[in-house]
Amino acid sequence: MTETGAAKRRVCLVTGGTSGIGRAFVDALHRRGDDVRFCARSPDAVAAVEAALPGSTGYVCDVTDDVALAAMTDLIAIDAGRLDLLVANAGRLVEMNFNAAPLDPALIEADIALNLVSPILTINRCLPLLLRGEHSAIVLTGSGFGWSPTARAPLYSGAKAGVRMFAKALGAQLAPAGVTVTELVPPPVDTPAVAHRNVAKLSPEHVVAATLRGVERGRRAVFPGHARFLPLGLRLVPQLIERMTLKS
Repeated sequence: MTETGAAKRRVCLVTGGTSGIGRAFVDALHRRGDDVRFCARSPDAVAAVEAALPGSTGYVCDVTDDVALAAMTDLIAIDAGRLDLLVANAGRLVEMNFNAAPLDPALIEADIALNLVSPILTINRCLPLLLRGEHSAIVLTGSGFGWSPTARAPLYSGAKAGVRMFAKALGAQLAPAGVTVTELVPPPVDTPAVAHRNVAKLSPEHVVAATLRGVERGRRAVFPGHARFLPLGLRLVPQLIERMTLKS
């Protein structure tokens, strides 16, 4: 790729990019002509997305493993030399009932590793590349449950609250370097992971479109769909919002 060609295409990396919101990010960025890179743990899933989206680049990478992250970012550095957008999206909601304690500590540690530690590790490895880009941006996929918790997933709520605080503090720290940090706070999204939930759901495509608009405008947080009522509700009637989310 020539320097002129590189300047015309943003270099983007999406973690958890083979399904759900992550796949919708990969599709949207590919459609707009970006140099799209993505990762997931499944070799078959990575190969399938690469085949469906010619010109995209997939990596088999466990984002909870710093050695694997280092290997992936080394490849990006050699191939592209920079990153302009990182979407730290990998995560999952696992319902854990602590009434059944003691729970398997390995499951607890794995949940925290994926939902909280992995985005931090990913950003840590990608920042040298992001600092080489122009108007670089980071998107962290948070959750409304990081703003107001749910009783069915206390560990997930705690991890996403950590993502929220990390995003706010990191954004302030990186602002002088020109790197923006945006937290995505989606409502329930229509993906296989929440197929069992009988609630109103927003399409992944709608979530991604709203997020990319927010990134372009330098927003610190994006609340697609009815999630947009969350910040106001927490200011005006915080106890009511918390009672609602705890029961959700």
